[in-house]
Amino acid sequence: MSSVDDNRKAFLPERRSFQANTTIFKEGDQADCAYIVEAGEVQIFKMVSGRRILLGDILPWGIFGELGLIDSSPRMATAVSRKDTVCMVISKASIGQMMDGAPQGLNTLIHSLVQVIRTAGQDLAEARYQLTERERH
Repeated sequence: MSSVDDNRKAFLPERRSFQANTTIFKEGDQADCAYIVEAGEVQIFKMVSGRRILLGDILPWGIFGELGLIDSSPRMATAVSRKDTVCMVISKASIGQMMDGAPQGLNTLIHSLVQVIRTAGQDLAEARYQLTERERH
């Protein structure tokens, strides 16, 4: 095999399979990779006051787990496969190479958007928690 083939192979994403109801990562974990769903479905949720609050479902070709690779913060939510799921794995090194190759202004914009998304995710979880509490009483 030539060195060109070795270089191409290094950029091929790994694939991981998860059985239904498998925790892929937990809120607070350190981010080491992101995922693209090829088949199946992944549920993203946060814990608020001991209750599981749904943030969304990731369907085929959706990406999740990328925020922590951009800003090196812990995972903002938990990801669980809803059914048997196959994901492509994007390494932290791959994201780092993409970010290193981007213009500085774009990196600044991306980091700003990551903070907005993190804040919006927390706000969404809190709002959904408040709504469920109202419905219970």
